[in-house]
Formats: sequence, structure tokens, C-alpha cells
Amino acid sequence: MNWTTFGHKKAIQGVYKAYLANRLSHAYLIIGMQNVGKTTFALDIAKLVNCTSENKPCSECQNCKRINANTHTDVSLINIFSDKNSATSGIDELREAFIAKTNRKPFEGVCRVFILQSIDSMRVEQSNILLKTLEEPPEDTIVILLAENMNSVLETIVSRCQLIILDPLQESEVLEYLTTQFSIDDQVMLKNILKLSQGRIGRAIKMINDPKEIDYLNEVMGNFLGIFQFSLIEKFDFSQEIALKLQKNRLQTINEIHLWLACLRDLLLIKSGYEHYNDHEDYVRVSNDLSFDQILNTGKAIEETLSLLALNINPRLTLDNFMLRVHQSINLQSAKV
Repeated sequence: MNWTTFGHKKAIQGVYKAYLANRLSHAYLIIGMQNVGKTTFALDIAKLVNCTSENKPCSECQNCKRINANTHTDVSLINIFSDKNSATSGIDELREAFIAKTNRKPFEGVCRVFILQSIDSMRVEQSNILLKTLEEPPEDTIVILLAENMNSVLETIVSRCQLIILDPLQESEVLEYLTTQFSIDDQVMLKNILKLSQGRIGRAIKMINDPKEIDYLNEVMGNFLGIFQFSLIEKFDFSQEIALKLQKNRLQTINEIHLWLACLRDLLLIKSGYEHYNDHEDYVRVSNDLSFDQILNTGKAIEETLSLLALNINPRLTLDNFMLRVHQSINLQSAKV
């Protein structure tokens, strides 16, 4: 086998065993954070079922190469979500790119594979159209749905799919991949990439190809650090800023909020005596100012905030509530001291 997917051994083994037993599902729902490898894994499934080699997937036969190049007529990669699209145009695109093609027989391969990205951002009307196809799946067709948050996907869709969860990789796994695939002489840059990738090889590759991405991610985390010095009014101003960013680019902003958790991880490591892990003066200062409980409670508040945002609770109220909790936690600790 020559899977492009790195790591995620349990997921690979599960799909491969099902393939050998001729028990592949007609529909898969792959859940995982952005850049964790969902699309790569979905394309590997498409290669597995269409590969002409005995050692499937080989990534060398004509079918595998065409799937890798996104030119295979039986494999469709569709992202119907766009902040700029109206509800009507999104539905029309779903019908044209997916529904109208599902009943066609494979043209050059063995199985038609439809990979639909950003399912958790679909509108109810789009989800209902997709549901009809999942209820009566065509033969020789596999539908693979990709999402970051399962809670934002209709339960009726989840129940009709085989669920695969891709967790972030261990830092050691990301390091293994980077050192075998790339030549990185700058150890400081490598350290930054390992920390900021959060176990996501896709993000690590993005930072290697564009070092400015490292500056952007560090800026996001630095801005978050500032809230611990803000007054309550300043915290609410910051929450308004984030709420506006959610309106403009929801996916990117949600991923920025996930970075706040990486920031807290650094603070915990520094507070535990690993100053060498991140010796930036702002991190050291904030870590010294906060207790373990304050850092941990902030992390819990971020996770709850992300869950509420996934349920489409009012962003401004949700973020204001988060800022209030952080402010109260800091003041309560100060009062005890």
C-alpha cells in the first residue's frame, strides 16, 4: 500500500479491512480539524476503490495519478460552501455538481466517489438535498462528507454515514514527517512549525511553503495573550472584533480561536518549568501572572465557546460571555491574593 495519508493508522486500517471484506460503506463522514488530513484521506479512499494495482492504493497507476491530479472523471471534490454564495446558488451548485451525477455509471474507474467538503457549513436546504441521496444510495458510488464539527451536521445525515474521526497527530509524528519529507536547517523555524501546527500536517506544510504563515499564527496568539491585561471594556471591544471577523470569514476565525488553546498550552508548559519551550517575554509574563486554575479554566471556557458557536448561538453574546468569565476569574484570584 502507498497511502498518501500520514499517521491516522487506526482509520487507515479500518477502511482497508472493510475494503478487503467487501464491506465499505456507501457513505463516510470524516470529522477533524482544518488541515488534519481529511481531504487527503478521502482521496486515498477514492484511490483504494479505483486502483488497478494489486497493492492498493499504489499511487502509481493511471487511475491513482489522475485522482492525485484531480482530473479523474469518476472522482469529484466539491466544496459548496462560500460566504459569497447565496442560498439559491449554493443549492443549484449542489444539484449540478453532485445530485445530477450520482446516478451515472463509472466512466474510467470502478467506483464513483464524491467528496463534499465543509458539510458543517451547509444550510438546512442543502443538507436536505444531500439527505435524499444518502437515503437511496446509488450502486458503484461512495459519498465522503468532510466536516470539522459533527455537532453542526444534521443528525439524520450522521446516522446514515460511517463515522471516521481524525485526531491531530502527536508532535513526534509531525516531526517524523517533516524530517523525512523536507530539509529544514532552521531549528527555530522547525520548533515554531511543530508548536503551531497543533498536530496537523497540512498546516505544517503550509508554513513551510509560506513562512509568513508563521508570523500570522504568532500574531493571532499574541493578540489573545493581550486579553489578560485588558479591562472589561477592552475585552468586550476585542470580542466585538472577533464577532465581526466571524461574519466575514467564519472558518478562518474559528481556527484562530482554536489557536488560543495552543497559546494556553504554552502557558502551562512555561508554568510547569519548561521556560525553554517558549521564552517569549509576553508568554513568560502572562504565565507568571496566571495560576494553573486560571489557565485551565480559560481553556474550558474556550472549548465551551467553540461549542456554542458551532450551534450558531449569537457570536457577540457568546464571546462577551467568554470575556466576562476570563475577567471574573482574574479578579477573583486577585481578590484572594
